[in-house]
Amino acid sequence: MFEYRRYLKYFRSKKDPRSFVIEEGTVRVMVSAPHSAEQTREGKPKVGEYATGVLARMLHDGLSCPVIYKTRNCLDDANYDEKCEYKSALAEYVRAHGIKALVDLHQMSALRDENVDIGTGFGKNVEADPSVVDRAKACFERNGITGVFVDEPFASIHPYTVSSFISRECGIPCVQIEINTRLLLDRYRDFCFKRVLKALKCLVTELEKGISDL
Repeated sequence: MFEYRRYLKYFRSKKDPRSFVIEEGTVRVMVSAPHSAEQTREGKPKVGEYATGVLARMLHDGLSCPVIYKTRNCLDDANYDEKCEYKSALAEYVRAHGIKALVDLHQMSALRDENVDIGTGFGKNVEADPSVVDRAKACFERNGITGVFVDEPFASIHPYTVSSFISRECGIPCVQIEINTRLLLDRYRDFCFKRVLKALKCLVTELEKGISDL
């Protein structure tokens, strides 16, 4: 997958001088990757979840969905800090462009048993449309990805996660989707990045269709 490797190289190179990038789109479902660069949480560095940035850019390319992703560590953590330019810019974009749902992408350790965890703040972050959760589960399972859980162990209950903040400030359903790293990187034998990408395309498409049907 040429595009996969090209985008992965972009995020690993750390050459982009910007803190984050917003790429505009034509649909009303937005994708976020706040950990696609290294982060610093409470003074401690954390490795970047580069594959989430790759997914965001490929979803933009394939579906013309608007995306936001981190490109540089500014000694911050966009999914944790209370004051955050990333989240402020995202909220402004959501309001200005009539975005109706947000999918926030993350990676979890390859040592975990779960393949995917859908964080909803125990339902609080999807109050505007709880059907988002069932749609997300169905899209992963339809593409052969089992071991899909909800709010276990990543419930996104911290008030300043991207999904908690945007659902509260903008009143739209937001899900934090944690994807096991072994599904995303080809150094693992059960690499199935294409299935994950197809599942996320399915989710964005179905959420956009649901909006259009209203």
